[in-house]
Amino acid sequence: MKKILLILLLLFTVVSCELEDARDAYNKKEYLKSIELVFNYFETNPKKINKIKPEIKNEIMEKFLNITNHYKAMTGSSDLSERQKGYEELVKIYALFDTYKNSSAFSDFQQKYPLDESLNNIEKIIAQRLKSNNYNYEYYGYDHFKDVTHDINDYYKDILKFIESTEKNPKISNEMALKYEQISKQINKNKANKFIEFANASENKKNYREAQRFYEEADKLFVITRQDAKKVSIKTKELKEKADLQAAENAYSIALSILKNAKTRNDYRNAVWGLERANELVPNYKDSVSLILKYKDKIYVKYNIFGCSNSWVEKYLDKKLENVIGKKTSLSSAEVQINCRVNDNYNISTFPSNIENLREIREIVNNAGEKVTKEFIFQKIKSLAIEKISFNYEIEVSGLVKQRYSNNLSEKNEVHSLQYTGDIPKEYKDKDKIEKPLGETKMRNKILEKSNLEKELNQIIDAINRL
Repeated sequence: MKKILLILLLLFTVVSCELEDARDAYNKKEYLKSIELVFNYFETNPKKINKIKPEIKNEIMEKFLNITNHYKAMTGSSDLSERQKGYEELVKIYALFDTYKNSSAFSDFQQKYPLDESLNNIEKIIAQRLKSNNYNYEYYGYDHFKDVTHDINDYYKDILKFIESTEKNPKISNEMALKYEQISKQINKNKANKFIEFANASENKKNYREAQRFYEEADKLFVITRQDAKKVSIKTKELKEKADLQAAENAYSIALSILKNAKTRNDYRNAVWGLERANELVPNYKDSVSLILKYKDKIYVKYNIFGCSNSWVEKYLDKKLENVIGKKTSLSSAEVQINCRVNDNYNISTFPSNIENLREIREIVNNAGEKVTKEFIFQKIKSLAIEKISFNYEIEVSGLVKQRYSNNLSEKNEVHSLQYTGDIPKEYKDKDKIEKPLGETKMRNKILEKSNLEKELNQIIDAINRL
C-alpha cells in the first residue's frame, strides 16, 4: 500500500502540467481522474519516482487513504444504490492498475480489494435492489414487464459501460483486454439470468406472455454461451405458444360472452373481432372460423356517400368505415346516407414590383490596396403576392344516424419579398428576404385546421360505430 501511495505522491509534488491537473482533480474530489493522471505520468516518467522526498510520503498516504476509505465507506451504506456505486468505483481503481503496466508491481490495492469480490458484491446488491422494489401489480402484464426491464437495464448500465470501455481501451494489453472481455460476458450472462428469474416467476403464475417477453430480453444478450442461447430460444418459443393459446382462449371466451347478449352491430362487431383475434393467435382455434362466418354480416352498417364523389372527404370516411364497421352500398339500400357538398377555391395574385433606384458613394480599397471613392448604382425591389383560399362545406347524414354540419371559411397569406440588384454595396448583400408562397396543399391544410371538419367527420363515424 505504501508503494501505491508513493506513486500517488508524485501526483502532488512533481512539477508538471499533468500533475498539476491531477492535484486539481483530487481537490475537486475527482479521485479516479487524479489516480489515472498519476499512473499515466508514472508510465511515461518512471524515473521520477526516485525524486520524491521522504517527508512527502505521509501526505500522499493520507490522500490515497482518503480515496480508498471514501469508496470503502460507500460500500457499507444502507442505501443500496450508494453501496453499489462504492463497489463500482473500487472496480474502476482496480482496472487502472490493470491498464498501466508499470503500476502492476504495486499490488497492495488489488490484494486488498479483489476484483471478483467487488463484482460479486455488485451482483448481490442488484439482486437485493430488485427484490426490495416489491413489484406489486393488480395484473402482472406489460407494465410489470416494462418496469422490471427498466430497472435491470438501469442497475447494470454503469458497470457494463465501464467494463466494455476498459476492454476497448487502447492503453490496455491484449491479455487484459481478453480478461475484461470475459468479465463483460459474465456480467451480461448474469443480467440475462435476472430476466430468466423473472420469466420463471411469471410462468409459475401462468403469465405466459410476460414470461415470453422476459426470455426475449435474455435472448438479446448475445454474449451468453451458445448452449444457453439455444435453451433460451427454445424456451421463448415454448412460452410464446403458451401465451398465444392463453390469449386466444381469453379472446374467444370474451367473444362468446358478448354474443350471448348481443343486440347491436357494435356488439357483434366486437365479438367477431375477438374471434378473429383468437384465430390470428391460434389458426382455426376451436369453432372461431365458423362463428366468424355466421356473424360476419351482422357487424356492418350499410352506408352510401353522395354529392362529393372522389373528394378527400369521401376517401376519409371510406378509410374509416368500409369493411371495418360499414359496407358501402347503393343509395336505395343504404341504412345511413351521407350527403356532402365540399367546395374550395385557391388562387394567388401577384402585384407589380416596387422598384427603387439607389445611388451611394462609398470609400473602398481597390486591388492595389489604395483607398478610393466609388459610386454604387443599384435597385431595391419590393414585391407582393397574396394567396387566398375559400372553403365551404355542408354534410347531412340521414337514416339510422341523423346529423348535420356546415361551415364557410376563407384564409389568405401575404408573400413579401425584398431583393437588391445591380452594383450592390457589401452592406446590402445579405439583406435579401425572399419569401415563397405556401402553395395550394399547405393553404388547404391550414384552413382545415381552422375548421372542425375532421372532428365532425369523426363524430359521424362514432355514431355509425355505436349502431
